[in-house]
Amino acid sequence: MTKLNLNVRQIIIMVVIAAFALVFINACKRENYRESTTDDVNITGYLDRFPEKYSMMREIINRSGTSGYLGAYGKYTLFTPTNTAITDWLKAKGKATVADMSVEELKDVVRFHLLPDTVATNKFTDGKLPQLTLYGQYLQTGIVNQNGISSYIINRLAVITKSNIRVGNGIIHELDHVLLPATVTLAKSVEANSRYTYFAQALKETGFYDSLNVAQAAVKDTTRRFQTLILESDSALKAAGYATYSAFKSRYSKTGDPKNHADSLWLYMAYHISTGPSYTPDIITSPAIYTLAPKEIITTKFSSQKILLNEDEFNGVVEPGVEINRTFSDVTAANGVMHEVKKPFAIKVRVQSAVFFDVGDQPELRSNPKWRGAAAATIPLYANGLSNLNGLIFNDPSKLTQAQNYECVVVPNATRKYNSNDFLNLSMGANTQRAQWIELRTPMLVKGKYKVWICHAQNGSAPVFQIGVDIGRPGEQTLPNLVDFRQYLSSSGVGSSTAGLASADPLMLTNGFKRYMATTNDYEGTLRGQQQVNTSGWDQMVGRLAGTADIQTTDRHWIRFTIVGGGNSSSVTWLDMIHFIPVDDDQNYPRFSVTGDKFFRH
Repeated sequence: MTKLNLNVRQIIIMVVIAAFALVFINACKRENYRESTTDDVNITGYLDRFPEKYSMMREIINRSGTSGYLGAYGKYTLFTPTNTAITDWLKAKGKATVADMSVEELKDVVRFHLLPDTVATNKFTDGKLPQLTLYGQYLQTGIVNQNGISSYIINRLAVITKSNIRVGNGIIHELDHVLLPATVTLAKSVEANSRYTYFAQALKETGFYDSLNVAQAAVKDTTRRFQTLILESDSALKAAGYATYSAFKSRYSKTGDPKNHADSLWLYMAYHISTGPSYTPDIITSPAIYTLAPKEIITTKFSSQKILLNEDEFNGVVEPGVEINRTFSDVTAANGVMHEVKKPFAIKVRVQSAVFFDVGDQPELRSNPKWRGAAAATIPLYANGLSNLNGLIFNDPSKLTQAQNYECVVVPNATRKYNSNDFLNLSMGANTQRAQWIELRTPMLVKGKYKVWICHAQNGSAPVFQIGVDIGRPGEQTLPNLVDFRQYLSSSGVGSSTAGLASADPLMLTNGFKRYMATTNDYEGTLRGQQQVNTSGWDQMVGRLAGTADIQTTDRHWIRFTIVGGGNSSSVTWLDMIHFIPVDDDQNYPRFSVTGDKFFRH
């Protein structure tokens, strides 16, 4: 044995370097492994150390000609089956030894078990791994419980029996089965399954069979190398009243040419296909699936352990969705993934209509007993640095402190008359210690062009905002008019009396302003009507036109408020409503009241 003679200074230097390296590694979000020379064995060296478990995988690597880079320095993750697993795999293929397999077959084995990055199990999610294998397909990860012990499972087949073996050029996970890549396309998979004869025929007649029958390596459009297909079984379609495929086709194909992109059958099938491989965890975490039907999306929802498609609330009415049948979902094909739904679903045809978004009416707020009660109250919009509302995003949650107000305020009998007696109080300002922008998720908007009105209470210390729609998302747009929350309404010389306001409405509208809260003159009726509307202070409740938004898809969207000026150290933003009104509709009515009643033009 070689004896090392180190002086105290050398020891100190080595300790400092080691400590620095440890801090650096732990500070990184992603695990880093050394690419330089190391005394640690690399992947092949580790397999050589344990021939009783890995000699057959080592032989596969040798015969495939891949030992060169797996024995060199780099960053890889190898899922290696044991000798027992490989013996069982060979037997299933009718082979006696590794030598009975061709070089290309063995190369594919290595490629499908190898990732070009280091991925420890703490980076696994319930779904596909973010990196493609060198074979060009994704691996799925999950959890399986065997005899009371939970283990990771890959592709619903191979259990990880030993994990996170760190070596000089990456990491190794041991498997009890050989992983099998999908070799059949989406189209062929559907055609071969007797559950889906209707869909197989429809794919052929609409032309989608051909586009779903192309191996992903041959697809020039990289966005379509993998696709997601949502299937409806024959039994589900029969239960919906389609006794035969002909009945199903006649219901949807109206042009006589199902390959015509205007034909309803073509659109029906296009609505069931999307680009990219979306496994169920991807669907759960994504608010929508963008389909091949032009400008048509499928909304997603996860509720009571069910994955629901197109379960939406539209104009205050909940529309039931369809549930994904998990037993027949997450089925990988050579060029994508397939899911099944329990009932048929089609594109929802909706007529564009105005949406009057009351920002104080959110599901999480409704569940609070203080919401819209008889007494004044505040309901926080955040806790522990996180938004309490799924439909509210702050640019920097670390700015949310108890010293500032981000809350829903319930204000019965206030001087300013808010719709339904509440509003969002937001401590936003130019001070970088405050939120610089927020985003609110809108109710469902039918595709089309809308004039967007920001309805707020005037405040002399409030900021000026730029309004954007779907910023950083498909279809993003910035609206042209700045919204200055310091501005009052002006009746342009009519005076402060509400009696003359009706004649001022057209001029205000021309200038991009409107009254959105009702006054006495908007109501014909009882004393109750007089009490619930503004009789004074009408000029402090401002409707400001931010611009026209061209909504491309029927969906819930995100509207962003970005500070571009104004405000001071005590600035506050009092946001009441956002109106999305089709460009050709009446922009002045309806008007609103403290009880939430609407007042229509009379």
